Amino acid sequence: MDSEWSDEILVSGANLNAYRLVYEAETWLRRIALTGLLLAHGPAWAAEIDSSLRGRLEAQSKVNATRWVLGIDAEEELLWSTTLGQLAKVLTSSTIADQISSLTGTTGAVLANRIESIGAVRNALAHNRAISSDTLDVLRGDLVVVRSAVGRFKSQTLYAQSDILSNTVPADLASFVHEFDTATRRLSAQQLFVSANEEFVMLVRLPVQPFDRWPRIAKVRELVGTTSHLLLCVLINKHGDELQFVLPRSLPNAEKLEVLERFVAVVSSFEAWTSRAPESQHPADASWPRAWYYENRRDPDR
Repeated sequence: MDSEWSDEILVSGANLNAYRLVYEAETWLRRIALTGLLLAHGPAWAAEIDSSLRGRLEAQSKVNATRWVLGIDAEEELLWSTTLGQLAKVLTSSTIADQISSLTGTTGAVLANRIESIGAVRNALAHNRAISSDTLDVLRGDLVVVRSAVGRFKSQTLYAQSDILSNTVPADLASFVHEFDTATRRLSAQQLFVSANEEFVMLVRLPVQPFDRWPRIAKVRELVGTTSHLLLCVLINKHGDELQFVLPRSLPNAEKLEVLERFVAVVSSFEAWTSRAPESQHPADASWPRAWYYENRRDPDR
């Protein structure tokens, strides 16, 4: 694999490709951990993490928050402060074992083993060691396992089957759907609805004129504000216009209503929409841990 020049420094092409793969794997594994914790323990899941680990993560998160001057995300999610070793401990926690198995079709131990191997490559990159195409082959092997688990995870989250709640509404969501209808009735120019499956409720905004616009992630974050811990994610169509708030079905109705209030604020705010695609927005905003992206049509091979 060809190397590239950066000034008089030769940078291994394998290193550049490896970092991309490591970033992909880490992001999915953190999302899997977050989803498992949220389903098992609700929005207060941090209190269920081993106290010594939680203390270290909170300290690391505070340190990272001071680095805003570098132009990076200064409001880092707790799980995005973990080292790979710490992430492996979270994924192998017995309290979320059932959730990880259901979400991924494998165990936290299997994923933790891949993390150990991926971590060896990550350390080489972090210590400025040039890796070879052989190392990249090993990393791709790890990604085969991770992507297999991620494929199952996507079917449970990004592309989960759900039922639109209109005429027939389950008893546990009847009050919330009534409040949704009341809150969105005045937004006549919008296409909004609620859908749900066994685990999640989705507040959905379909495309409306003007088309070819995307959520402005910085403004969405601002409007979501302190309710972000109640959400699994803000699900955004990569091709624009569509947006969903995904929240656990088990949330108390009062907390669902908090999320609904922020959802209405986002879909009705002119400033929350832009002609700039996510890849052209500030990376610290577009890569917000609660901003997840999906395709119009899911690639059957991914």
